[in-house]
Amino acid sequence: MSAPVEDRQLNKIASQEEKLNEDITSLYTLKAELSDYMVRRESVEYHEVYPGAERVEYDFTVERQNIYATNFLESTSHLVKGCLGAGIMSIHEGYMHGGLWASLGATAFIGFLVPYTMYMLVASAQKLYVRLRIPRLSYPDLVEAAVATGPLKFCRRFSKAFRYSIDVCLFIELCGTCCIYHIVIAQTLKQIMEAVSPTMKNMNLTIRIYILIVLVPLFFLCMIRNLKYLAPFSLLADLFVAICVLTTMYYSISQAGNIADRPAFKSLHGLIQFVGVLLYSIDGVGITLPVENNMKKPLQFPIVLQIGWSIVILSVTLTGFFGYLGWGETCKSPITIHMPLGTVTITLQFLMCAVLTVTFAVNFWVPFRIVWHYIGRKHKRKRDIWERFYRGVHVILVTGLAVAYPNLIRIMVFLGNFFLAFIAFIFPAFVESLVFWSEPRKRRFR
Repeated sequence: MSAPVEDRQLNKIASQEEKLNEDITSLYTLKAELSDYMVRRESVEYHEVYPGAERVEYDFTVERQNIYATNFLESTSHLVKGCLGAGIMSIHEGYMHGGLWASLGATAFIGFLVPYTMYMLVASAQKLYVRLRIPRLSYPDLVEAAVATGPLKFCRRFSKAFRYSIDVCLFIELCGTCCIYHIVIAQTLKQIMEAVSPTMKNMNLTIRIYILIVLVPLFFLCMIRNLKYLAPFSLLADLFVAICVLTTMYYSISQAGNIADRPAFKSLHGLIQFVGVLLYSIDGVGITLPVENNMKKPLQFPIVLQIGWSIVILSVTLTGFFGYLGWGETCKSPITIHMPLGTVTITLQFLMCAVLTVTFAVNFWVPFRIVWHYIGRKHKRKRDIWERFYRGVHVILVTGLAVAYPNLIRIMVFLGNFFLAFIAFIFPAFVESLVFWSEPRKRRFR
């Protein structure tokens, strides 16, 4: 047998094994690893015979062996797309509620805090990889493992309850995010169709009809079961986002009046509304560990985070600041509504629809994996067929929610201020405290 043929067969076998490993994730639990670690940690004899074994025996970067792993550029692209939420299309309206300079200051503060909590999650996860001798952890896995092995003994029995609370918060928050993407795509498509077709304008279809139309491409895109296959589309989507941000700046600056006419601060209630929209525009905590788990070189995640987050916060700041500066108190969502309907802007809006469609698929991947973790255990045969079936059901349910509640700002403010507070700030700090409690005391104080 020739070498090329052997290589092809080996690659095919490796691909099948990797597919099988991904397919059985819903059957996997941490029970054995947690039990084994607690026995090792609390056994005096083990530490006398194998001192420091937890730190030197396990290399999670080697154990992953994921042939579909993403490289540095692809990982950065996924991070940018996951963090640049649908809120960027409404961030100028958020600036209108909070005031120009107060909103800018809040952007700077939260723009530092969110990536720091993302780093806390990855640092905690990579610490537990070595302790538990496992190659990857999801966000719920991480919380469960941190509580089950943490210093608070009375909390250990409730580790599953903590896991379920994260599952619920992540699922609701990310399904809400998908709904918002769906609504924004439908609103943009409605404007385009009514601009280019007098017939469509005369029909004056409601936004709910367009939401149902958008369901068709989203349905097929969400049938993609591997995040790796979304990487090329995600790279193109990032390019379109850059074009959209630059074009938005151009039209905003061309409409801008006197900066002194924009109030620096409006009200505390308005600032809270802005924070909710901002969190939905930049939050990437839910996709942090999925991106890290699929990286070829996961130890490079801090660099990916620095580069990707710089792109995210710059895009949101420029869009929000100049959008409000340009259109003032007449701000509406999505921001593309304000642009004149010429050939360039219509093309731009088509590109924006493509961007948000890809982003929908990337964000959909996370809440579905939460559901599949529990539902998939009931289907041990023809799992790929059943998974696609449940993916289709999930997309239809998200569409139904979007049809029922097509108001963007209210959804973003509610979900942004409630669920994201737990996901993005409270649980990462709690997990880091538990994981690094045995480290030097300066970490406890922090």
